[in-house]
Parts: sequence; C-alpha cells; structure tokens
Amino acid sequence: MRSPLYWLSSTSVAVLCMKAAATPNVDEGAMTAAIPTELLLPPTDPARSMVLGAGILAVAYTYRRVWLNFAPGRKQ
Repeated sequence: MRSPLYWLSSTSVAVLCMKAAATPNVDEGAMTAAIPTELLLPPTDPARSMVLGAGILAVAYTYRRVWLNFAPGRKQ
C-alpha cells in the first residue's frame, strides 16, 4: 500500500476510535428512575482518547517499519 493511503487509513481508524472512546454508550431503556443518571454515565476523558489515538498510530508506524524491513528486494 502506498504511504499516503496507508497513513490516511490509519489516521481515520485512530480518529474513529478516539470518537468512540470519548462518547459514552448508554442504553436509554436500561436506565431506571431510581438511579441518578450521573452514576450511570462513565466520565469522558479526552486525554484517554488522545492516548488511544496516539497508540493506534504508533502501532501503525511499527507495523509499517516491519513491513518495509521484510519487503522483497531488500537484503537480509
């Protein structure tokens, strides 16, 4: 895969995962009136989402470097 396409797809996956991690997923039908909604919603942490995105891009970079190291035509 060409480098710009690889990085565009990797960045897209990282951004999608960051958005999913930052958005609490709560089933509205499961909430009851007896429990305050503040207790059911997990705290959103933007820093945790950014670390997740950076981790995905780090894995993508490492995978690409390994792929290039074992590319055909490269002397081992």
